[in-house]
Amino acid sequence: MRYVALLLFPVLLLLAKPCHAIFEGTANANIFIKMSEQRGDFGRLALWHEAAAECLTLISVPMNEISLNYYKRHGHKKWVERTQTEALEIQEQRQFHLKRAKAAWKKSKTTEAALQAERKKIAKFITMWLPHYPDRFYSFGIYATFFAEQQERVEQKKDYAKILYLEADAAEMCAAQYEKIPIKYGLKNYEQLRDAYLRHATLLRTLAKQSPKALPTEIYIGKQIKLQKPKPQITPLKKADQILHIAKSNSRIKAALADQKGVREYAWFQGFAWTVSFYNHGWGNLAIAIIDDKTGKVVDVLKGEPETGELELLD
Repeated sequence: MRYVALLLFPVLLLLAKPCHAIFEGTANANIFIKMSEQRGDFGRLALWHEAAAECLTLISVPMNEISLNYYKRHGHKKWVERTQTEALEIQEQRQFHLKRAKAAWKKSKTTEAALQAERKKIAKFITMWLPHYPDRFYSFGIYATFFAEQQERVEQKKDYAKILYLEADAAEMCAAQYEKIPIKYGLKNYEQLRDAYLRHATLLRTLAKQSPKALPTEIYIGKQIKLQKPKPQITPLKKADQILHIAKSNSRIKAALADQKGVREYAWFQGFAWTVSFYNHGWGNLAIAIIDDKTGKVVDVLKGEPETGELELLD
């Protein structure tokens, strides 16, 4: 079975360097890793370590390869070196999680029924989140950093053809992410998005060859194509505002946040449950609530420890 884990704070990725999105892929797996570890459930712990490793394989590796190949083709030496370093870090993280999973399996006493139930949850996890990165291509990562930097340089020279060529490259890269991640995994209906971005890239290249004196309105189509994305195969029973109310009303959450100021929260559906992350600008994770989507009950609460940066399970 293949697993994937997802980013915890997508809004923070708006200002992140490209590799940050890659490594945030393990953040939510780490929530469930911590829960299983502190409960001494080594079978589930092994599964979630494997999920973190598989996330790197299914998402991080292809994203890295797509970027690296582009930088090499266009002679961006600095970005090639950075991306090659990231590739090594990805493999190091992957081996770390596989090693931890192997150790956890040796200690596991988790029943096969419990393991099968957890595998079903992780399968939903995959279906919900695998398209996350290509769906948000124009919001963060390489488009918001590398392509924005390149376009700013040529825009000062009013080289509108070059801007169109860069937008075409970006559209092709978005198409490649759909091809190499959700489509390769077998998720349905993403071929139409891939093809739409490829058509958009072809149109932009045609317009660029006409030596335009201004940017045509067609340049903005790429950011609108995402509105055509398929409806998720798994939809939550609860609304985000309901989940936020449940989390903020929980006594353990109130206790964990009692001395904190400027607290913000973010609810995220994980395919089988919700996580609500509480944080502020002074420190990262103050607390994380895990809420069952069917029952609306708070399953677990993890409290952040400022001194160590660890998450502690609250009883």
